[in-house]
Amino acid sequence: MKLYSYKVIILFFIILIFLGTLLLMLPISTKNNISLIDKIFTASSAVCVTGLTSVDINTNYTFLGKIFILFLIQIGGLGYMLLGSIIIILFGRMNLIQKKVIGESLNVNDIADMKQINVLMKNVIFFTFLFEFFGFIILFLKFYVKENFGLFKSLWYGFFHAVSAFCNAGFSLFSNNFENYSSDLVINLVLPILIICGGLGFIVWMDILQKFRHKKENFLLHSKVVFLMSIILSFGGSILIFLLNQKIFSLQNLPLKTQIFVSWFQSITSRTAGFNTFPINQMSTLTIILVMFLMFIGGSPGGTAGGIKTTTFFVIISSIYNYIIGEKEVSFFKRRINITIVLKSFSIFFICFFFIILISSIIFLLNKFSFKECLFETVSAFGTVGLSLGITQYVDNISKILLIITMLVGRVGSLTLVSLILTKEPKEIKYLEEQIAVG
Repeated sequence: MKLYSYKVIILFFIILIFLGTLLLMLPISTKNNISLIDKIFTASSAVCVTGLTSVDINTNYTFLGKIFILFLIQIGGLGYMLLGSIIIILFGRMNLIQKKVIGESLNVNDIADMKQINVLMKNVIFFTFLFEFFGFIILFLKFYVKENFGLFKSLWYGFFHAVSAFCNAGFSLFSNNFENYSSDLVINLVLPILIICGGLGFIVWMDILQKFRHKKENFLLHSKVVFLMSIILSFGGSILIFLLNQKIFSLQNLPLKTQIFVSWFQSITSRTAGFNTFPINQMSTLTIILVMFLMFIGGSPGGTAGGIKTTTFFVIISSIYNYIIGEKEVSFFKRRINITIVLKSFSIFFICFFFIILISSIIFLLNKFSFKECLFETVSAFGTVGLSLGITQYVDNISKILLIITMLVGRVGSLTLVSLILTKEPKEIKYLEEQIAVG
């Protein structure tokens, strides 16, 4: 049944991409002559909340086309939860398979009854619209009062970017993204907050809600790990980007405040959102490697982020640390981790790593770009980030198809790469144990 659940989730996203492509194929959706592959690419990027684009959406799609893109971002961000809500509304009930699919889509293993599912989905949708509304109001005031965009444009830009940020999509209506706002306090504060909140995952927000409602004594182990990793990666990434780009920043004569804002913003958005306030291709080589590392890790399970997930990376690091200090079991925060989770984490890491190398190599062989550029593009697609060194629109159609597949794999995460491959009935037979030399 677990394998079936993953197939249903993947099928859901594929159907959504197909329907999104049909919407973007309508004559009322585009301004210019856009190829079919570019429309499929845009729909896939929106559904997978990635943000990679092979054409400039602001100049090539009509207002209605952008509404369709925003609709796909929102549905893709909520994922299967929205479909589950529709099932409940239409039929008032949910069978065991549908419950399992809902649980797997959020990485929740203990969904047992209809009441719990109802509460879970209502809370997910409530939190989503609450944060998006918060971002919309502030961004609207920013664009209307400070930027003098006019009422309608301010409403539209505020709404679009609030949804795009919380869903970690990275789509922007500005042709140069947010590079004109590198020193703006509002943009460098509101967008990262929305990105972080969307990337934490709904499991964490449910835990926070439970703690305040029922005055729980402690957070779940999952939430503690997510909090810890988010803090380390956000601030650690900011400091490293700041230090690694001193020569680059100095060439641009950027004030210290702007350097700090750029470092902070890029650290947050590199994890999964894809916005940028500074040209990525102008950053140092070491920074580009760091950004790829952050994109590969991504956000946390159960949210709108891609990548291998913060918890997966934490389990791997903890396993290595426990082995080095001589511990036979993996434990942290006074809790022991099941060996199945440890093996799954290492499987996710290595399968995803080799998958990225494979796709990058093929794109490199098919195009005239450097391997660094092809690798960056692939990691960005897998992490559903959307950052680019500027080659997306120039790669051939086969490479675009490969990037579409990578975005889909990144959106559904390890559900496809691990569970579809490794999920099977455990063997009852136990073989004799024997040693093998390693290291």
